[in-house]
Amino acid sequence: MKKIFYSILAFTFIHNNLLAQDEFDALRYGYTTYNGTARSMSIGNAMGSVGGDFSSLSINPAGIGIYRRGEFVFSPSFNVMTNNSTYLGNTINTSSTKLNFSQFGLVLTSVKKGNAYKKSAWKAGSFAFGMNRNETYKNEYVYSGNNQKSSLIEKYAEEFNALGGINAVGSVSYPAYAAYQTWLIDRGFGADSNQAVAYVPYADGIKQTKRVYETGGMQEYVISAGGNYQEKLMIGATLGIPRVVYNRTLQFDEEDISGDKNNDFKYMYFTEKLSTTGTGINLKLGAIFKPVNNFRFGLAFHTPSYIQFNDISYVEMETHTDSLLQNPLSSYTQDTALSFNYGQTTPYKALVSATALFNQYGFITADIEYVDYASMKYNYGQGYENESQLINSVIKNTYKGAMNIRVGAEAKLKEFAFRLGVAYYGSPYKNTVNNASRINISGGVGYRAKNWFLDAAYVYATQKTQQMPYTLSRANADVQAANIQNNVSKVLFTLGMKF
Repeated sequence: MKKIFYSILAFTFIHNNLLAQDEFDALRYGYTTYNGTARSMSIGNAMGSVGGDFSSLSINPAGIGIYRRGEFVFSPSFNVMTNNSTYLGNTINTSSTKLNFSQFGLVLTSVKKGNAYKKSAWKAGSFAFGMNRNETYKNEYVYSGNNQKSSLIEKYAEEFNALGGINAVGSVSYPAYAAYQTWLIDRGFGADSNQAVAYVPYADGIKQTKRVYETGGMQEYVISAGGNYQEKLMIGATLGIPRVVYNRTLQFDEEDISGDKNNDFKYMYFTEKLSTTGTGINLKLGAIFKPVNNFRFGLAFHTPSYIQFNDISYVEMETHTDSLLQNPLSSYTQDTALSFNYGQTTPYKALVSATALFNQYGFITADIEYVDYASMKYNYGQGYENESQLINSVIKNTYKGAMNIRVGAEAKLKEFAFRLGVAYYGSPYKNTVNNASRINISGGVGYRAKNWFLDAAYVYATQKTQQMPYTLSRANADVQAANIQNNVSKVLFTLGMKF
């Protein structure tokens, strides 16, 4: 079992490690809900035809045409995330909290008055800029269970063999290389001497534990303009600049539970750290038509965002091989962080909306939104065209278009407003087994004075997902999925000043 050290600077090794993004990473930045002001959140973000709220600039920018006064708003929020994770019959609960800004923004409005109002077809125009948060990535989950059917290290052995066998050590990914350097992967015997074999005795029983810690978020900086034509048609456009910061620490442990001191394995601790930053651009166009004073209809289209990303990552692994070696402890630490630049195109969105207004007493509103998740694409750049085409084919075969439905209502009593909302975000997956649909239930209150306002909202979001800890290609591989129930409770406030 003598090992030969190969240089990790070989081009093929680097090439294999750079392209670590997969269809699930694409979905992280393509599957977005809306955040924003407390008023918008409390009615389920059904802002497609309501307007007059800063959140509408990221939903239907024609909402800027409703404004009649300038406005400055900002919205702090507090999130509590809980996860109930079940794997191989074992359930673990985790929770985390996050305080951040849901949005801030400034609206400048010019309104025609007197004779100018009567003579001009354009009654008002507004310009706005600020930020609406799309996603908060703060999360923490753990799942663990006893396994006698497979091991994570098998995945890395399969990677060796897909590239030609044990001599492909200069071409495999960093995690596979780490498993090789810490004596968990070596050549087979006899006819299989050129094959890579995973030497983890999972049939004796191993305890597997995966821990994931995530931080960061996606914010969209918006620059919007729009106007009001004849008090019948509001139009608007938003230039969106999404900004992504995502950090993840992933830990995967395997521990021998057989009690056998002579099976050459006691434990394996694997850690992967990833830091992603990205900046992009998109365009949103919208219109709101008011045929009569008590009804509004909205249309909006969001172009895909093109986001340029930079990933920085590294891995480390520690193993204990019992009596295999004189010193049973082995470790590998990636000596240089891996950096890679690439682009991603997110899905386009199309939205229709309707609102019924009850004079000064409130309204009922609904949005229907279509999102084409199958249209997501990676662009790895020159020299990686084949790799880009391959992962984009996987995305197209994994995802589909989905419908999002948001419904909200507001009741007014003089200066006070009471609000309720519900939002359903359809699953992006083609298969029905991995149903990642999401439901948000919300409510809130608001107070309006002449020159200022204060709103509060509570949002409860729930989503069920399935996660494969790893995948194997060998025949009869039985890798069980982890079921994760994610619940998020959010409290936010919006303070606004009119001028």
